Amino acid sequence: MLTRRGRAALHALAVYETLFALSAVVGGIGLMARAPGFDLPTADLAPLGLHSWVLPGAALAVAIGGVLGLAAAVAWRTDRRAPYFAYAACAVLVGWLAIQFTVIGAHQPAQWMTVAMAGLLAVLGRYTQRVVGA
Repeated sequence: MLTRRGRAALHALAVYETLFALSAVVGGIGLMARAPGFDLPTADLAPLGLHSWVLPGAALAVAIGGVLGLAAAVAWRTDRRAPYFAYAACAVLVGWLAIQFTVIGAHQPAQWMTVAMAGLLAVLGRYTQRVVGA
């Protein structure tokens, strides 16, 4: 049985993961639509052989948004395994960022914001793990 503190930690984790997932979906749609602020140079994609941001945008929305959405769903169910799903989402994010940094470099502020957000997710996952005894 979860304590009030454990439920609160899981709900905080769920809220954070939900917002993070939504930001990935919005970012992916923004890239696909070339929305203001998301109109990145297509020259950055040359190493991948791509000529538009549609595929990377779709991957961001589906892969990253989906992984974070799944992690959020587990946390919303107040499942004690939620911290492990948060760690898995962090691992996917680190892989995503490693590919980005390797292919297009690390010159976009959103990349560094994502690094910070992934770090906070790991910390929140660890805190939740300790509180719920997972």
